[in-house]
Amino acid sequence: MTSLPQVTIITPFLNAEATLGEAIASVRAQTVTDWELLLVDDGSTDDSVEIATDVAATDPRIKVLRRPPGSKRGAAAARNAGIEAGSGDLLAFLDADDLYEPHMLETVLAAADANPDAAMIFGPTRWWYPDSARPDWIEPTDGLARRLHQPPRLLRRLLLMQDGHVPCTCSVLLRRRAIATVGGFEERFELYEDQTLWAKLFLRFPVFVTPVTLARYRQHPGSASASATERGLYDHMGKHPARAPFLDWLAEYVVKSGLKDPKLDRAIRLARSPYTSEPTVRNKADRLSLKAAMQLARLRHRFARRLARLYRLMTGSVSRS
Repeated sequence: MTSLPQVTIITPFLNAEATLGEAIASVRAQTVTDWELLLVDDGSTDDSVEIATDVAATDPRIKVLRRPPGSKRGAAAARNAGIEAGSGDLLAFLDADDLYEPHMLETVLAAADANPDAAMIFGPTRWWYPDSARPDWIEPTDGLARRLHQPPRLLRRLLLMQDGHVPCTCSVLLRRRAIATVGGFEERFELYEDQTLWAKLFLRFPVFVTPVTLARYRQHPGSASASATERGLYDHMGKHPARAPFLDWLAEYVVKSGLKDPKLDRAIRLARSPYTSEPTVRNKADRLSLKAAMQLARLRHRFARRLARLYRLMTGSVSRS
């Protein structure tokens, strides 16, 4: 009888011939070998499928998943298809232009074993500029690391108040049983599709944060976030059109969940205040409160990044934070 893999890694790809091979190689270089990799084709017209098929022919742990004609496209739908097709009790994700650090799986699996109540494990990501356009930097953990966070603390802090870095998809590990409870990624979102799932999990389950840098998030003009920023749809911290529909969805989801949490309700109201045109005294006060909180968060993040950079210079640390 063939044993099931410990973890299923899901990599959607769309015309990623320039980077897909490198992403796959970073999985095969893991210090842990008990995994399966599902390469989910999202309608590629370049040589991506051939690259994926050739590698899969040499490694039985790697499988290529072709979406049926007429299937919904996009990263959320492709990841959901991978979740459904995978067999591991633990799930990880790697976009076709990003890389795992060699210790990624070893780190998150150990954290999962040590924290059986955690539905999600995540850690910092290296923002990687392979063309040397800017120096790489590693997300600071802002005091969140080495802790099991009870719900819905991270929903309030990270997704609503934007006080800290939202987990990158390449630096998370999820338990399948939690996905079975809340469902997968919301497929109607092209941006924020990752945060829809994080929101569902942060609302209901404990989450553990590791201090170890887990992956490299490639920065290049062709990425989805770079393209959205160029078109004015996305801003990492400022007001932007893509955030309002996400906040509307989240507010409705929390109401339907039946969770009563005054702090969460206030955080939702503050986060939505820039997108609400009501000329009320409370709305104006909410906007001022949100502006002050975000200015403080920016200062704290800037200081944390400089402190982390100084620490790495002093210790010679490169891949861990």
